[in-house]
Amino acid sequence: MLKGIIQKTSKTAAAYLVAGIALIQLAPVFFNTFPPIDLFGISEESLMQIIFILVGIGFPVSILLAYFFVTPKGESRSNLKKQKTASGDYKQKIAVIPFANLNKDEEGAFLVDGIVEDLITEFSMISEIEIVSRQTCFNLREENLSHQEYREKYELDYIVSGSIRAVEDRLRISVELSETPEGNVIWSNKYDRVKEDIFDIQDEIVRKITIALLGGIEISSLKRAHRKPTESMNSYEFLLKGKENHHKFTKEANLEAIKNLDLAIAADKNNAQAYAWKACVMGQAFYRGYTPMTDEKMGELLSLLEKALEVDPNDFECHRMQAEVYLSMHDFEKSKDSGRKATAINPNDPRVISVYGEALLRLRELDQGINYLEKAYELDPVPQGQTTSDRRLAALFLGYYLKNNFEKCQEINKNIVDIDIRTWLLNFHLHKTKSVDCSQASWFLKGKNDYVNLDWKMEIDRFHLNSEELNSELLDTVEAI
Repeated sequence: MLKGIIQKTSKTAAAYLVAGIALIQLAPVFFNTFPPIDLFGISEESLMQIIFILVGIGFPVSILLAYFFVTPKGESRSNLKKQKTASGDYKQKIAVIPFANLNKDEEGAFLVDGIVEDLITEFSMISEIEIVSRQTCFNLREENLSHQEYREKYELDYIVSGSIRAVEDRLRISVELSETPEGNVIWSNKYDRVKEDIFDIQDEIVRKITIALLGGIEISSLKRAHRKPTESMNSYEFLLKGKENHHKFTKEANLEAIKNLDLAIAADKNNAQAYAWKACVMGQAFYRGYTPMTDEKMGELLSLLEKALEVDPNDFECHRMQAEVYLSMHDFEKSKDSGRKATAINPNDPRVISVYGEALLRLRELDQGINYLEKAYELDPVPQGQTTSDRRLAALFLGYYLKNNFEKCQEINKNIVDIDIRTWLLNFHLHKTKSVDCSQASWFLKGKNDYVNLDWKMEIDRFHLNSEELNSELLDTVEAI
């Protein structure tokens, strides 16, 4: 974005200098035909001095006008209020479009998408840039937009795209970085390597693109030594298959993901990500009701997270999952600590910063928690496995409810498609405390109809509000309906 403004002002400066020089050179020719003494009552020498002064004064004025009024095509001034890096520069916003699968069969699609997902993860761990979420990146595959449309719809500065072909034990990867809205290619490369080199290829792609965007600065997150998941290609491929099935969000795919990850662990006992992702898949099964959450199963999940951290203390997925588990167990300090560690490693993953924001809310660090939840909503308004923004909005509603901000809560509630039980009860309680009648509101009537005859004590406990007093007050409120 800043680069686009510099390009525009540079073009304006060059055009102004050409026009100014042309004016100075052509003026004497014009004055030979139309003497200035006859037209303006002053000598040619005096008028030329005035032209020199005006051209000189006009140069900085033209630069200022270009900066304040001529922004890159398809971009408004409001878009310049993006996040800044620690140095004060505007963060470049990029998206990795899923690479084209050039394999003859679709069986290799999991490998292509897995490699792209890893690239997105690598970029998300660089705090100096802003990367759109995996979900959004994969959605872009179906939209087939022009570079101009990428800029206008998603405010993207750069696009990473490419193709992958797997031929026996070799990978052929083409990748390019292009800018919006013009679509100019900034960097590109082709790789023909053995599969076992995939981590080195990913590192080089991320490093070269990062240097192209930010210059030759040292990015600590690019030190792959602590993040390489496995030395075994078989283990890596089973890991990618497990992640692919996890993202299908069905009971059958969930069971298949467990099998894939068990095979990944069997192929390499030191594959930390396989342990962490198996814990994540088990958490999905609990959350979606595929498997009952028993003490035995919860103990297995926790042991998987402990093993993952034992193998790799820097696995952000593991810290994220720990934050989720501790939140459900009402151990909010541990949830905050795990969320903080995950966020420090990966500050651009919406799942990471969302659970961290949720933990902060429970400890009544409301402003900071809301900031993280707002960022998660901005990066990934519709989370993976969801069809609406309701889940993100419900988290934000809780934050503003705890701040007792009635107006903001109502603004959020209007955008919720299908009101969840927590938001419904909190909003009713908020109306009651403000003495505002909502008995005929559509959201209230819908919730009253949907949530009748529930075990409200158990449901309120699931809100994880970290306040027995508030839990009791909510229970009294709902029993009075």
